[in-house]
Amino acid sequence: MLVRKIRVSEIRDNWGPWTAARFHTEVGRDGFLCSVAQMQDGGWGAKALANEGRGAQVRWLPGRFLRLNDVAYAHGGRIVVSVTRRRTLAV
Repeated sequence: MLVRKIRVSEIRDNWGPWTAARFHTEVGRDGFLCSVAQMQDGGWGAKALANEGRGAQVRWLPGRFLRLNDVAYAHGGRIVVSVTRRRTLAV
């Protein structure tokens, strides 16, 4: 079986929607934003929420969520994701 790794550059247009991330402190949020900025090509994006001192918005490329979530957790935060299930109808 041949397994091919997908390069980040191949899926640049496949970003997920912006999602909220919440942190216990503003210092933790700022540390998280710095960590994400240092990993420019890590398949993550993050920006501070303008009116929320402990909040940020994050997005990621497919297959990159778990590592981003680990980074958020290490800084005292969590990413709030709404999970939906698709139902397929038998025809």
